[in-house]
Amino acid sequence: MYDIPVIPAQPRQNLCNRIGGGVFWLQSGLAAFSGALLALAFPPLELGMLAWVALVPLLLAPVPMTLGRRIWVGYLFGAVHFIISLWWLNTIGFCAGVLLGLICAFFPMAWYLLVSSLMRRMPGDDPAMAPNTRHPWDLSGFRQCLWMLAAAAAWVALEWVRSWFFTGFPWNQLGVSQWSLRSLLLLTTITGVYGISFLVVAVNIALAISWARFGRLFVVQPGRSAGLLSWPMAVAMLLVLPVFILIVTQKVPTLPDMTLRAGTIQGCLPQCRMWTQEQYDESLRVYSVLTREVASAGKPNLIVWPETAIPASFDDPAYAAMRERVFSRMDIPLLAGAIDRRPAVRDPRPDAADDWLEFNSAILLDGNGKRLQSYDKTHRVPFGEYTPFAKQLPWLERLIGMGRGLTPGREFTVFNLPNNVRGGVMICYEDAFPGIAREFTRRGADILVTLTNDSWYAESAGSRQHLLHAVFRAAENNRPLLRAGNNSDTCLILPDGRITSLVLDKRNGNRFIRAWTVLEVPVWRNQPLTWYAKHGDVFARACAGLAAACLLWIFFRVWRTRRAMLDKVAPPPK
Repeated sequence: MYDIPVIPAQPRQNLCNRIGGGVFWLQSGLAAFSGALLALAFPPLELGMLAWVALVPLLLAPVPMTLGRRIWVGYLFGAVHFIISLWWLNTIGFCAGVLLGLICAFFPMAWYLLVSSLMRRMPGDDPAMAPNTRHPWDLSGFRQCLWMLAAAAAWVALEWVRSWFFTGFPWNQLGVSQWSLRSLLLLTTITGVYGISFLVVAVNIALAISWARFGRLFVVQPGRSAGLLSWPMAVAMLLVLPVFILIVTQKVPTLPDMTLRAGTIQGCLPQCRMWTQEQYDESLRVYSVLTREVASAGKPNLIVWPETAIPASFDDPAYAAMRERVFSRMDIPLLAGAIDRRPAVRDPRPDAADDWLEFNSAILLDGNGKRLQSYDKTHRVPFGEYTPFAKQLPWLERLIGMGRGLTPGREFTVFNLPNNVRGGVMICYEDAFPGIAREFTRRGADILVTLTNDSWYAESAGSRQHLLHAVFRAAENNRPLLRAGNNSDTCLILPDGRITSLVLDKRNGNRFIRAWTVLEVPVWRNQPLTWYAKHGDVFARACAGLAAACLLWIFFRVWRTRRAMLDKVAPPPK
């Protein structure tokens, strides 16, 4: 007779493990599906509500057993999301959207690695459950809540790092997808856009855990409840409580102290690297005609031209002559975006050549054409306004660069606009960076202004995505924001985030048109600073601290586990 070994019964695993079985294609498919859902929350489709459930398929997928597969799943999720949402960048060539998407995918990959490692290392309630098969719904309610908060904080931390790492790219942060929910925008006055990102991730995790508990109704484990409402869902509901408090305590908006009438020109000129003389003459003609029209019909206090409205230096003779002809009889100030050439520090040697610097600037002229103030763009676009490592890699500048290296500005100039209105002017991409708008507000700006030129991206989703970031700059600082675009999305954004007076063709809703409009910008004097304007990214930094603490804890658990295994293999001598 042979003794037949008795194989101990294995604990029942949750529904997701029973179905998934660790199949690699299932993990990859759910990761790609989550990435696609998240991309659809942003323009062009702009299905913002999908952001609240986009992460659920990824979270329900069986966690891969090996580190390499976890890296792949996290990277695939991020790559699908960013390549789809940044596809519009491919219009400038070089497969720019694909390349940038592949780079940005490392941030979601890092998030997935962190949260999956954190979950695998947390002590579970069932001693028989192997750590490799553990999911968040195998933990107690308290530990589930801790995991949810840590995962949401890790997402915010990586968004914050992405906003400054290697010059920064704070584009399409998760909270931006919720721009139309004005009640949530109140939260940005304290946390910035990061507070909304935190809420969205927390709700995704709570929904995933609740869905898994629904599966447990069919695979009930002894001693475990099978209720639909999870503790993380209850905590996620409590996280929305501050929003309701802000709504209840919000002061009734007062009437503005005055209104600034800004005549804004949208020239809708195509962009190219090398301008011909015919194209240059056409730009002078377009802005001459539209400026005369808005001055005579709209009676504005100020005329606003977008970023680099005319493709020439501001001191170009033909450009200067056009301004003289147009503004000589108007007596209306002009705020224009332009390339401004200035001499660098002269070399005292007599044989030294003149050295000129070029700036992307906003320039304010009075009614007589006299230059009053200027602001030089402080945050340049890599490979568009300068080429990183151009001195070390000159071939890179010839291949990818736009043929020029603009000099960054160093001062945040607050403009003294007509009627004693103080304005902080951002140039194009700068309104994606919360810190720049905050700095202008802290220096006393009554209104914010964006001069932009999105014509490089034709009629793609890029201009719409760009516009939605400006909504958050207005809401975070509780200031109206005037936006002047070259080819689209000229509008006024009110302090509560509403987009008004958008320039479009009323017959078909087309935003990419040549037109002028007069924006009635409300101005409130001596508006108090919001908490976010005063203190900045305190919330994001706190999330980064929590994520760093979780990372250290994971390293400690790995080290302790490996040391325990070594002690068992080779116990210390007595």
